[in-house]
Amino acid sequence: MAGIYIHIPFCSQFCIYCDFYSIRNKKDRIEKYIESLLCEIEQRSDFFQNSKIKPTTIYIGGGTPTLLSSDHLSKIVKSVYAQFKIDIFSQIQEFTMEANPDDLTKDYLIQLKDIGINRLSIGVQSFFDEDLLWMNRRHDSHKAIDAFFMARDCGFTNISVDLMFGFSLLTEQKLMANLERLISIRPEHLSLYQLSIEKRTLLGKSYESGEYVPLSDDICSLQYSLIQDVLSKAGYIQYEISNFSLPGKEALHNSSYWEHKPYIGFGPSAHSFDGKTRSWNCSSLSKYCSFLQVGDRCFKYENLSPRNIFNEKIMLSLRRTVGVDIEVLRDETPPEIYSLFQLQLENALKRGEVVMDGNKIKIPPDKFFISDGIIRDLMIV
Repeated sequence: MAGIYIHIPFCSQFCIYCDFYSIRNKKDRIEKYIESLLCEIEQRSDFFQNSKIKPTTIYIGGGTPTLLSSDHLSKIVKSVYAQFKIDIFSQIQEFTMEANPDDLTKDYLIQLKDIGINRLSIGVQSFFDEDLLWMNRRHDSHKAIDAFFMARDCGFTNISVDLMFGFSLLTEQKLMANLERLISIRPEHLSLYQLSIEKRTLLGKSYESGEYVPLSDDICSLQYSLIQDVLSKAGYIQYEISNFSLPGKEALHNSSYWEHKPYIGFGPSAHSFDGKTRSWNCSSLSKYCSFLQVGDRCFKYENLSPRNIFNEKIMLSLRRTVGVDIEVLRDETPPEIYSLFQLQLENALKRGEVVMDGNKIKIPPDKFFISDGIIRDLMIV
């Protein structure tokens, strides 16, 4: 399994918490960007040749991909199919695009399906208009519901919905109401993210000035436990720290990241991984375009050491409820690194931070909220 990620770096307005690379939407920039993006796709079309792996998933994210017209998207997708010699009908198992509810119309959704997109990830975040206004989202709760059912009517049978928790406006009662509304519309996949405060965002500046007072870790932990309990009772399976799905509807593309599989990312700030080397494009649209216009590429890379690779496997694998196979880990890890890991693993087992389930090392679900610290203690520095 391998994936292709395409970053669309345009937004019409910026959420207060978002630190993904994006810029204000302008038509002239979109045209220049697509021209450059097509150059990068052609330039790097041999990415998977050495590994002899064929891409099986495509993900268009952002930014706000739904700001692009269906003609623009079709041009990008046709280039990907042609350059990577992809048979969309037999090879691509999952083709996801992130969607803003405000941008979805019946005609546009039908056009997305015609392009080959078979899965939508709709950014709802909350079903309370006061929360959405505070987050600086464009849509309201009614538009979110309308967009979901419009997508259903247009034949999308695999839809993911994003929801946020752990922010100051969110009481337990409001969270419960959000979850009940979510369950009532029954999306196949759910992503529940705790609000994080990033320095370069509007929220980060508000926090530094003392204007925004975050919820305590105890309250956030209680909200997370409520999410786990309610969704489990509703038939959703938690397969990763922030992700839940109906049986068999796990996100294939994101799962390839957690399984440490190769992937290629196109667009400014997009990352790629070939199994040994990680690279990332510059976070500047102007630099990205100017380099590609002369047949070059603005990027940096890192050759991963055995220790880096081990730490990434621990970090990514333990995010999943299936954990990591200790025998596979031992076979793929240099002895001097694995011996250090064994000592740390024994201590984590004694503290109950991880458990052994057959050959699998797992973080218990009731410890997921503090998983970052657990994973950090298991990494080899």
